[in-house]
Amino acid sequence: MQSQLVFQEKKERERLRIQNKLLSQAEKPALEHFFKGKSGLSVLDIGCNDGNRTFQRFSDQRVSRVIGLEYNQELVEKAHRQYGNSKFFFYQMDVESQSFSKDLQNLVDASDGGQFDLICLSFVLMHLLDGKKLLRTLEQFLKKDGVLFITESNDCASTLVPDEKNLLEQFLDILNQDKYAGRRDTGAKASGWLADFGYGNIHVWSQGISAGKEELERKNQIFQTFFSYLPEDVEILLAEEPDNRDYQEWQKWLGENYEGLRQQILSKDSEITMGMQILSCEKVGL
Repeated sequence: MQSQLVFQEKKERERLRIQNKLLSQAEKPALEHFFKGKSGLSVLDIGCNDGNRTFQRFSDQRVSRVIGLEYNQELVEKAHRQYGNSKFFFYQMDVESQSFSKDLQNLVDASDGGQFDLICLSFVLMHLLDGKKLLRTLEQFLKKDGVLFITESNDCASTLVPDEKNLLEQFLDILNQDKYAGRRDTGAKASGWLADFGYGNIHVWSQGISAGKEELERKNQIFQTFFSYLPEDVEILLAEEPDNRDYQEWQKWLGENYEGLRQQILSKDSEITMGMQILSCEKVGL
């Protein structure tokens, strides 16, 4: 799995709480469309983290069984302690391991369910060395007409107005080079990958999370979710490679511009959209 950080500090937990709130609002129409008129649904949630968002999204009575997969063992154990029950199950698994398909097959066989009605991937593909491989593998675990639900970053759709100094573009350029931030254009590519692999009924539900001029609280939530972690990433990168000139330049840029960017985003006159592709597709055929 591509490099990524797992934060457990109070500040990061709060950032994830806000992020989950924004994502839940953005994803709700799509999930409600899928749940409507159904019952006894089985769900596979890949990249479930500490289980909180998995539990919030799928406590719906129309869902009967949820399996969450997470790379980090500590987070899996936390998910078990807080949310594990007769409906929610959490397991440690590396989706990029050579044995992933076999391991998952053994797991679903053991749980008396060979396939799922819904498979969810939220900010997973962007952190993989080969996200396309995972999409190919997951098709065998979807029921006929089962739904694959994907949420991924798409920075090319991000905008900030006004932004005379192009601070957003400069920020995103650094983020695009941050090895812990993943591939930021994954959302833009996902639809094409799905079409290539034969998935059908591909539908884009959202292309970003936005806040208008008077939505000050929402702009603060967007800043906390999408901007607050880069300074911490740069500190960690510099600790790993103190002589890296790129990292030194990023730290200098943040020192000179980060607060100005924050003030610009939170201004009552600003409008911001952070690109984020939410899409679904179906397994077609046998």
